[in-house]
Amino acid sequence: MRSESMDSERDAKRAFYTAADGPAPQPGRRRAIAAALGTAAAAALAGVGGRVRAQPAPEAYPSRPIRLIMPFSAGGGPDVVTRFVAKGMAERLGRNVIVEQKVGATGLVGMQELVKAPPDGYTIAYVNIAIPVAAELLGKGAFDLGRDVTPIGGTSRSINVLVTAPELSVRSVAELVAMIKAKPGGYSYASGGNGTPAHLNGEIFKKLQGLDVVHVPYKGLAGAINDIARNDVQYMFGTSGSMVPAIQGGRVRALAIAGPRRLPALPDVPTMAEAGFPNSDVQSWAGLVAPAGTPAPVIARLSQALQEVLGDAGTPAFLQTNGSDPFPTTPADFGQLLVSETARWQKFVRETGLKAD
Repeated sequence: MRSESMDSERDAKRAFYTAADGPAPQPGRRRAIAAALGTAAAAALAGVGGRVRAQPAPEAYPSRPIRLIMPFSAGGGPDVVTRFVAKGMAERLGRNVIVEQKVGATGLVGMQELVKAPPDGYTIAYVNIAIPVAAELLGKGAFDLGRDVTPIGGTSRSINVLVTAPELSVRSVAELVAMIKAKPGGYSYASGGNGTPAHLNGEIFKKLQGLDVVHVPYKGLAGAINDIARNDVQYMFGTSGSMVPAIQGGRVRALAIAGPRRLPALPDVPTMAEAGFPNSDVQSWAGLVAPAGTPAPVIARLSQALQEVLGDAGTPAFLQTNGSDPFPTTPADFGQLLVSETARWQKFVRETGLKAD
């Protein structure tokens, strides 16, 4: 009876395999199937419990060129300094760092390009004091340096220089103020765009001295310098990195340094305080950032390369020739600066009613 029962069970299994899957597996095929199933199970377990071992080793960073977005015009002080820094970082990283101009809306076009990039360290960007001002003035908070980027570190600091058209008769800040007040609404000042350091300094000076003067924003300082040289616009507070070459070339005349000390490149030009006009300073900072979410090891590698460039013996002299000073910071310290500067200039724009012209 037991033998008949086992024979019936065996016949039923053969019928099942024949109907559902074709011929019943032979002993050799059963061993192959079992081996295959064992391999698949082991792979599945490795995927669940041993993911680190299953993943390929991460590629060394960087393994390809890095794009550095420059949101301001080519040839100006920020561009010159950034290209110097990019070259030094490339030498230390062993990969090209390619500066790419993305200009518009006082830097916000470049920032929009940055936030769209993958947070993998292969797209970074230059930022400066103009970005948080423009974000409030033009973007209405659509972009936030404290929220939308990962800080890498500071690069440089610069101060503004008050310059005028060479053909004007004024030789001091006091004479410039007297000339403007003698003809209310008859003169204008330039800037490199709404929300730039030149615009901020111009507005502070205008309010402190009670001037009736027109703001003329340009798409970068190069155009503004050209028009001041022709006396189409009468004066400007321009970043020292852009103004020093123009002053030394005789294209514009320097009246005062809008900072706490004289510039080594312009030793005979007094500060605004020395000229009798204190509290008129706007000091600009600049640095590098990556998209939010960029891994900490990648930021550390970029920061290390940046710090090495700024610490090189020849860097201070190069920056000072262009009206700037090195501004080395840790990523954390630069991040704190971005947050505090965003809050500071948001408050300034809202309290003063600053508008885009």
